[in-house]
Amino acid sequence: METKPFNNCPALDGYHCQTNSLAKIFHFYGHPISEDMLLGLGSGMGFIYWKMKMGNEDYVFIGGRGNNKEFFNDIGERTGVKIKMVSTGSDRKAEAVLLEKLKMEEPAMLFGDMGFLPWFKFPQEYHFGGHTFVACGYDGKETVFCSDMDSGSSGKKKGFYHPVTLKQLKKARSSPFKPFPPKNTYFEFDFSGYHQPHPENIYSAIKQTIDSQINPPIKNIGIKGIEHASREILKWPAIFSDLELRMNLFNLYIFIEVGGTGGGCFRYMFSRFLIESAGITKNDKLLGPAEKFRKAGNLFSSTGFLFKESEKADDLTDRIVQASNNFKEIYEIEKDAFVELSESVTF
Repeated sequence: METKPFNNCPALDGYHCQTNSLAKIFHFYGHPISEDMLLGLGSGMGFIYWKMKMGNEDYVFIGGRGNNKEFFNDIGERTGVKIKMVSTGSDRKAEAVLLEKLKMEEPAMLFGDMGFLPWFKFPQEYHFGGHTFVACGYDGKETVFCSDMDSGSSGKKKGFYHPVTLKQLKKARSSPFKPFPPKNTYFEFDFSGYHQPHPENIYSAIKQTIDSQINPPIKNIGIKGIEHASREILKWPAIFSDLELRMNLFNLYIFIEVGGTGGGCFRYMFSRFLIESAGITKNDKLLGPAEKFRKAGNLFSSTGFLFKESEKADDLTDRIVQASNNFKEIYEIEKDAFVELSESVTF
């Protein structure tokens, strides 16, 4: 049997692995929905500044995702789709469930360690198990056909298909490596109650995003986290070795611009969500905040690109000061945007 994708399983170009994978599943079941709308309905835009240790090295993570724990549930509730995330410690069970789906020519949305997926070319020590992709074909023997996106590009990423053996897939799905070991996680979907997102669903998602970003539980999350980052990044030259400093600054570029954010730390996606929502709700008051988040995205992108060549740059101090000023400006823009947004959202 030839290995090829099932019918109605496109390898969609896209932005973020989770929204792109979901968009493929929604498309397969006859309910296409944009990645921007999925991100917004899941209240998936946010901000976090997180300092941690990886081995013996200090490491800073700056991320633009939010609502990680309830993201899929919230999308499900706001579209009428039952989305169940299932994890198992049994590699055998995980493979059996997958093969059952594939034999019925149903695509499967899976988590996997990018370091073990053969279509990525990462260093041997690289691991990230929070990545999702879609299995969408099977030769009946040892080869599964998967769809994913180019990991190295900024902005909109090119979708593609790639074969993988069951052995390779097992290794990627059961990887024990941190951060975010995938734990053989897969998704179950029930589209029987699907409905197009209603205005109240959209407003509920926007209000959830406003609350999470304006009233975060700790100072390094939400817009307070952006203000916190503006101060903390100025301390980096004193707390990191030169090598660690350059690595963390380069990672800032990756986290903001390349790592599945759609560019601009998810702000471009959220801006487009608000524009799409304005059309659905007939509420043009959402367009002003959409423009503000687009501007915030531009500043985030500019900040990331300051450090694309951080390994070789000899003016890091100046670039760090500029990044700090950018974070301050982003904080002011988003504070104003959320205030305007809260005044624009009514049931």
